[in-house]
Amino acid sequence: MSKVLLIGNGAREHAVGVALIRSGVELHTHMDRLNPGLAKISKEVSIGSTTDIKKLPNLWGYDYAFIGPEAPLASGVTDFITNRGVPCIGPNQAAAMIETSKSFARIVIDQVIPQANPRFMVVRSIDDLRKFEKQIGIENIVVKPNGLTGGKGVKIFGEHLNSRDELEKYAIDLLTKTGVVVLEEKLNGTEFTVQAFADGGTLEFMPLVRDYKRAFDGDTGPNTGSMGSYSASDHGLEYVSQEDFELAKTIMNATMIGIKKKTGSEFKGILYGQFMKTQEGVKVIEYNARFGDPEAMNVMSILSSSMDEVCQRIIDGNLGKVDFEKSATVCVYIVPEGYPGPDVIKDSPLTIDDSVQSNLYYASVYEKDQQIFTTGSRAIGVLAKGDTVKAAREMAYQDVKRIKGRVRYRSDIAAHL
Repeated sequence: MSKVLLIGNGAREHAVGVALIRSGVELHTHMDRLNPGLAKISKEVSIGSTTDIKKLPNLWGYDYAFIGPEAPLASGVTDFITNRGVPCIGPNQAAAMIETSKSFARIVIDQVIPQANPRFMVVRSIDDLRKFEKQIGIENIVVKPNGLTGGKGVKIFGEHLNSRDELEKYAIDLLTKTGVVVLEEKLNGTEFTVQAFADGGTLEFMPLVRDYKRAFDGDTGPNTGSMGSYSASDHGLEYVSQEDFELAKTIMNATMIGIKKKTGSEFKGILYGQFMKTQEGVKVIEYNARFGDPEAMNVMSILSSSMDEVCQRIIDGNLGKVDFEKSATVCVYIVPEGYPGPDVIKDSPLTIDDSVQSNLYYASVYEKDQQIFTTGSRAIGVLAKGDTVKAAREMAYQDVKRIKGRVRYRSDIAAHL
């Protein structure tokens, strides 16, 4: 039996933890704050910063560690753990720059498969900024902070920035703080994401998942971490052709080779590519160096291979085939009333009916006196499986209604199918 340290405390980590337990591991979890769902399936839990190496538990006796969120990857937690003889599922700090540094990602892609990049410039001065403005036109610019911003830093002209003054002020503020900002050409088309296990040399691709970022029905309102997602029983998406998928695979394989060339480090863990199908071909929007949330819930719930064996093979550099059930999945996120605004309801109790059949993955909640309470962020991912997306959707929404409290959800996840 493998003894595994899982780092992280969100619904993504809850889904990974459930898959690991299903494969027979002894699970130990290190969290910033207690996730009651993860705590129930863990033999031992430690609470402390997931980015400060001084706060990590004693590493003696672990067969490997699984790093869930991006922040520990960015802070070098993988390097610290592996240097102490414990292998990690999660890239080291250098390889994780494919997510943690937008400029690094664009430069790597430019070196190995440049046609997958939009036009871009790594900007270090106001002169660079104005040069790029002249090249592509102010109305076509996207401003991206170089580092991690929790998904809230990217601003698009015409959507978040409405004048040259606004754009230049935002870019200059970023330059003042970090010394670098990435400007990109605004892309138009259809987005899709591809997740893959990576063993440093090969990628094994997972079922495609569509998620819904906007806060309200009809894809309206501000962006969120995601309000829900679905995957189909054939593991594809109706709007992603096989040619699109193959192009995305080619881009991701080239990127993994590029990371090794640039850093000398093998990428081991989860590589997540966000793409846009445009008139000029498939382009990379960005990469993540870990599972998406909620996408992890969709794919982990139908993983039929042993998650423990998959992790062991990643460590050994001998990944091989990974199998998934031919089932559809629908995930609906329950969030507090007012989310994602400033008046979000916090510390509200949730009542979960015993008749719920879906998998419940706890995100940002806490438990007190055997009662689950909300915080100010996403609360619970309700994940249902079925032979079809329609069947999974019906079950998910039946169960969403069985969770009572001052919460809301989008009613149109996978409704178009």
